[in-house]
Amino acid sequence: MKRIGALMVLLLVTLFIAGCWDRNEINDYAFWIGTALDVSENGKIEKTAQIAVPAGFKSSGEGAGGGQRGNIVISASGSSIVDLEQQVQDKLPRKIFLGHRRSIFIGEKLARQGIVKIMDQFTRNTDTRMRTDIFVVNNGEGRDLLNINSPFNPFSAIVAVDQDRFCRLGDTALRDVLLDVGRDGIRPSMPMVEIAPKNKQEKNEIIEVKSVAIFNKHLQMVGEVSGRESLELFWVKGVLKNEFLTEETGEGTVSLYESSLKKSVRTEIKGNRLKAYVKLEGTGRVLENNTDIDISVSSERIPLERKLNAIKAKQVAATIKKLQQQYGQDAFGIGEEFHREHPYQWKKLRNRWDELFPKVEISVTVKLKIQNTGGIGKRVPGIGERG
Repeated sequence: MKRIGALMVLLLVTLFIAGCWDRNEINDYAFWIGTALDVSENGKIEKTAQIAVPAGFKSSGEGAGGGQRGNIVISASGSSIVDLEQQVQDKLPRKIFLGHRRSIFIGEKLARQGIVKIMDQFTRNTDTRMRTDIFVVNNGEGRDLLNINSPFNPFSAIVAVDQDRFCRLGDTALRDVLLDVGRDGIRPSMPMVEIAPKNKQEKNEIIEVKSVAIFNKHLQMVGEVSGRESLELFWVKGVLKNEFLTEETGEGTVSLYESSLKKSVRTEIKGNRLKAYVKLEGTGRVLENNTDIDISVSSERIPLERKLNAIKAKQVAATIKKLQQQYGQDAFGIGEEFHREHPYQWKKLRNRWDELFPKVEISVTVKLKIQNTGGIGKRVPGIGERG
C-alpha cells in the first residue's frame, strides 16, 4: 500500500511540473534585427525597426516567398525611446524580442545634436545586447540603411556588421562606446556607414564603412576621419589588428599585408609639459613590389623597412595632430595612459583633459617587419629589362 501511495503522489506531482503553461511560442515573437535613430522634421526623435518576416526568407533552391522581402521596416516618432518602442509594438501582431538585434544606426544630424538621451535607455534595458554594433550614418538618416535591399543578406542591419568586420576597422559595439563614455582619458568614436551607389546595379544595395565619427564628452559628434586616418586612429587606440598598406617609396610602390598589429604608449610629465611616446608594431608579407628592390636580400630589405616605417610614423603623427588641433578630442586614449602611469597627477588633469590634450607633445615610432617576401625577390622584369 505504501508503494502504491508513493506512486500516486509522484503521478500527481508530474501533472503540475510537466507542462509549460506560461511559455511563449517562437511564433509569438517579432525578432527585432536592426534599429535606426534619427531627428524628424519637427525635432522629435524618430525610431525605425527592421523586423524579421520568416515567410520572406529564401529557402534552398527557392526564391523568397511570393517575392516578399525577408523583413519589414517600421517607424515611429516621439520624445521618449521607450514610448517609440511601444509605438512599434502597437503596429505588430507579435511580441517584440530584442535579443537578436545586431546593429544600431544613428543619423548624422542626431549624432551632431548629441546622443546622451538615447544612450540612457540602452544602459537600463536588460534586453539590450552589449555586443550590438553601433554606427553613425554619414550624410544620411539611419532609416535609409534599414531600407537597403542587399543581395548578400535579407537584413541590411547584419550586412553592415559584416562589412565593418571585413573593412579592417574592426567592430565597435555598444559596450565599447559605453566604456569610453565612463572614462575621463578617452573620447568615444564610432564607425560611419554610408550608402554608396556606383551604378544602376549597385543602387541601394552597397554599404561602405570607411570613416570614423569623433565625439566629445557630451556625446556630440564633432567631426570625422576617413580612409587611412581612420585605420591609424584605431591602431593607436589599440583595436586595429591587421591592415593592407601601400606606400610610395620614391622608387615605386610596395604593398604589404600587416598583421599582429599592436601599440604601446609611454608618458611623461615634466613640470607643465605632457609628453607621450607612441610605438606601433606589426609583422607582414609583401603582396606587391613595384620597385627594383630585391626584398629577398637583407641588405636591400632592411633599408626598405626603415623607409616604410619613417613614412608611416609621419602619417600617424599627422593624424594625431589633426585630432588635437581640429577637434581637440582624445579618441586615442592617450589620457588613459597618463592615468595608468601617473595616477596621482592625473587627479589634477582629468577635469581639464579636453583643454590639455591639444598641447600634449606626442612622438610616434613605427616598427613594421617584413617576414614574408613572397615567391620572388625582385618584381617580374619587363621585356626591355631582361639581361
